[in-house]
Amino acid sequence: MHLAARALCLALVPSIAAAQAETRYPATQQAQPRPNAVAAADAARYLVLACPTPGGTPSTLPGQPADSAARAMVAALCARAQAPAARPLYAPLGTQAAMPDTEPALAAPPTEPPESAIALLMRLAEAPAANASATAHSAHRGDGDEHADHDERSHDGLLSADEKASGEDPDAPFAPQFKIHLFADMKYSAIDSVGSRNGFSLGQFDLFGRSDLSEAMSVIAEATLTALPRNTFNAKLERLMLSYTPNDYFSGSIGRYHTGIGYYNTAYHHGTWFQTATGRPLIFAIDGDIGVIPIHTLGVSATGSIPSGALGLHYVAEFGSGRAGQSSAAVAPQPALNDNNTPSVNAGLWIRPEGLDGLQLGVSLYHDRLTLADTSKAPIGETIGVAHIVYKTDVLELMTEGMLMRHDPRGALPASDSRGYYAQASRRFGTVRPYVRMDYLDVPSTDQLLAFLGRRSGPTVGVRYDFQPLAALKVQASHLNQTTRQKMDRIDAQVSFMF
Repeated sequence: MHLAARALCLALVPSIAAAQAETRYPATQQAQPRPNAVAAADAARYLVLACPTPGGTPSTLPGQPADSAARAMVAALCARAQAPAARPLYAPLGTQAAMPDTEPALAAPPTEPPESAIALLMRLAEAPAANASATAHSAHRGDGDEHADHDERSHDGLLSADEKASGEDPDAPFAPQFKIHLFADMKYSAIDSVGSRNGFSLGQFDLFGRSDLSEAMSVIAEATLTALPRNTFNAKLERLMLSYTPNDYFSGSIGRYHTGIGYYNTAYHHGTWFQTATGRPLIFAIDGDIGVIPIHTLGVSATGSIPSGALGLHYVAEFGSGRAGQSSAAVAPQPALNDNNTPSVNAGLWIRPEGLDGLQLGVSLYHDRLTLADTSKAPIGETIGVAHIVYKTDVLELMTEGMLMRHDPRGALPASDSRGYYAQASRRFGTVRPYVRMDYLDVPSTDQLLAFLGRRSGPTVGVRYDFQPLAALKVQASHLNQTTRQKMDRIDAQVSFMF
């Protein structure tokens, strides 16, 4: 029985250490406040060790290295537990017999209580895998060699500011920890359209990073490298945000961010692995297709919850540069100074009722003034209203959003109203998720910016297969009717992943 207990301990300890050091990828790319470290530490974890009788021979598991960190830790714990009462527990283990009885360090009583076996075990389990051997080695040497251990690791450069901030030195300043996640996709497309070519292509290579500067402040950076026709690439800094989140009621950000217009634009960013389909809806199109909504904004933003009980009311308010105007399609937002003195403003409200988990309903209103590239023409006032209804769980996904966009030129020209919507539904069956989406966008011919888009509509059907936890295969067929171009049928097979 004791042999089985020792074998179980030796098998469990490395697994616990590896699980604690494992990196967990975020479910979304949203900026979230740091978790409460105190609440996380409240979870009690226990592990019972059965040590051999004094003088007994410890068992060895098949394939278990004799000098492994797990065996060293178990040996240290058992040696401490079986030590005679007169033996000082704070002395270096394995060296007391050879030390003279007149040694001052042995004669003096300990100034602090010795570290418990459970505390030592949890310190090893929670240490990164790369430092497990060093932690076990320090257990052999005991608490009396803490200064030698500090000097040794400092010389090797292993004692970083992160280790100090993690608890070894509570007075050390908080050290930033930058975490990077990468996203990419490749696809094969077959398009039934004059002038189109079938074949393989690279999608976006997305670099997403986050660094926590303190318990309440963080930085998000996102850059993409997009493959373009004629074997060229386009590099962009998509997001760069400094956020301050002292509580659930306020989170303020400054920098370049995705506008809070509707739901899709803030729930799904540039990593296609997060999206169910291979691409975005028409009204939220970006990179490779021309969308009608300004995807990015450079400015300040505030969001948070409003005390409302079970209603779950939230708000968003944004003040930024908006996008530059030109004689045809509206282009990307301005990364430097605005081309006029009128900033863009966006405000939105949404609810997440506690009684129905996964449901969200909301509205947003955006306003900006666009200065055309042809400065002889009057500026255009742009107002965009979006309403959304979303029910999204791990199994079922139901999303729909409607948009009304008004372009109002200053002068004698009449205003033009564009309308659009999408409706998407999917259901997961194990690792397979079939989905269907309907897109609609109608831009009148009198619109000065986007008239060339005309009316576009059509269905999309597909299936997503998550063959690995962080990799998915999507096969999709779509049909698009267009009034300003010929209709288009296409089939796409995409592999998207994160690493």
